[in-house]
Amino acid sequence: MKVKNTNAGRLSNFEVAAVLEQQARERREVERKAPLPGARRAVSISVRSLQDVELISDQTLGYLDKSPCALQSRESIGAFIESLSAFKLTRAEELMLINARPRSLVEVHLIVEECEERLTGEETQQLLDLCALLDAAEPAG
Repeated sequence: MKVKNTNAGRLSNFEVAAVLEQQARERREVERKAPLPGARRAVSISVRSLQDVELISDQTLGYLDKSPCALQSRESIGAFIESLSAFKLTRAEELMLINARPRSLVEVHLIVEECEERLTGEETQQLLDLCALLDAAEPAG
């Protein structure tokens, strides 16, 4: 496989979880169709590598299931990004807000670079309120 554009975009935790879940479904389907599933698990380098990938994917999904992305949807992320346009944040800052969903002003200041110079105190509070509002609007797991 050849990488065409190494920095085409950033993935949110929600998108990473979606990709890992899709890959897990595909692995289960291949495993279900393959004959003698237990016999294929011999000490083979390629099979061992696949088992390692599966373990890492499962652990990553376990972590992401406990993070804010577990309650997110494509629609909520889109609405959130749209509402952030008034704050003139960088794409990286928007991504960090999506992934972390700050709950205090300190967290907002840690995410938004030079927050004091770029945002007023009122704007910082509005940003925090927006994060809280969107968290409350998302369906509970």
